[in-house]
Amino acid sequence: MTPRQPAPLSEKDGIPYGEIYGVLRRFAERGNSWAGGGKALESGPPRWDDPALVRMFQRLGTVPLHYTPQRAALRVLLAATEMADRHEVTVGEVHSTLVAFCDAEGEGAVCGERPRCGECPIRHCCRRASRRPSIKELPETERPRERLLAVGEENVTDVELLAILIRGGSREESALGLAQRLLATFGSLQRLARAGNRELLAIKGIGKAKVAQIRAGLALGRRLAAEPIAPGVAVKGSEQTFRHFHERMKDLKKETFVCLLLDTKHNVIREEKIAVGSLNESLVHPREVFQPAIAESAASVLFVHNHPSGDPTPSPQDRQLTRRLCEAGDLVGIQVLDHIIIGRDAYYSFAEQGEIKR
Repeated sequence: MTPRQPAPLSEKDGIPYGEIYGVLRRFAERGNSWAGGGKALESGPPRWDDPALVRMFQRLGTVPLHYTPQRAALRVLLAATEMADRHEVTVGEVHSTLVAFCDAEGEGAVCGERPRCGECPIRHCCRRASRRPSIKELPETERPRERLLAVGEENVTDVELLAILIRGGSREESALGLAQRLLATFGSLQRLARAGNRELLAIKGIGKAKVAQIRAGLALGRRLAAEPIAPGVAVKGSEQTFRHFHERMKDLKKETFVCLLLDTKHNVIREEKIAVGSLNESLVHPREVFQPAIAESAASVLFVHNHPSGDPTPSPQDRQLTRRLCEAGDLVGIQVLDHIIIGRDAYYSFAEQGEIKR
């Protein structure tokens, strides 16, 4: 019984090696600059582990990037053997043609270290040519980091700034392409900032490291935009408090209740987070609210919480809670200066509306 012949490599890889070699031979016969260049064949057998050859077949998709040099050389040899059999030439001739094409001396190589894909006659078979270029392959004038340094951050797009945060793309997509897809998915930077970890991780090409980078960048932006109220700084009004908390709290998906502890001159002693969740009387109890204020000998307090809906209009529960806290403050001798609700683009101040007597 005749042993079964193994399937050609072209059938396994889906790469037409015979066609590729035929195109390269015709291209060489037309007197292109790379033809006849390249390394002279050594007296021994051709080197199929030549880095230039391996690089070329990696671009074609024959050799996976994680292959060892030995496995890569075997794949290159199998592809070259199929080329030789198809055109009835020796593997030495195939080797010469391929080396000249990918590692010619000087600037002759079309598929050299810096490939000239626009001139390549086999780019229709090349996976590298069909994918989007990486940022490093773009001209310097088109690279986000270089553009930022050259023209300033005010002249680069949101996509470019996001690409700088992301830093790296994937095999299929550059950081720019990934940034474009992120913004297209969420619609705006504001919606991206409100996205949860699971939503971000669901995007192809986004892993935990990139989620951390995006979150860190957006957090720095929010902190920079906020007017800082650090310990020792005097609180002078509701608008100042809103500017301090707005960037931090406007995109939170749960209501968060915060208390500012103040001294007799309304200077901040410290900030205390009281509760996270839908605010009600059981979650925000006067005992928990005033305990840190009493411990710090605070003369007054100022309450802040957010509405995830973006509308700062107080609910009946907000008003009832505010009345109870003011009554408790009167009992323990700590004045409630204000209760401010943070919305998407506005705020509501109980003191400004006359619902708290300062």
